[in-house]
Amino acid sequence: MAKETVEQWATRILLHAHAIKPCPDCGYMKLNFSFHGLDYAHALAQCDRYPRMSKAKCVEAVDAVFDSLGDECPACE
Repeated sequence: MAKETVEQWATRILLHAHAIKPCPDCGYMKLNFSFHGLDYAHALAQCDRYPRMSKAKCVEAVDAVFDSLGDECPACE
């Protein structure tokens, strides 16, 4: 099994928290505009940390992935 990257881990956390969602047409991740979901993702990131990363760095990684996404799917435009 391939090792999960930080970006993959953060995407998994955001999906679990319903802060992001896949485009139904192509699967590209986009924002779900759920700030409660983002708060939940931060809590999950602190509990289910990426190996050898501090809680603060895990939250930063989640925020970096969240901030890199938009509400429109570039593959469907």
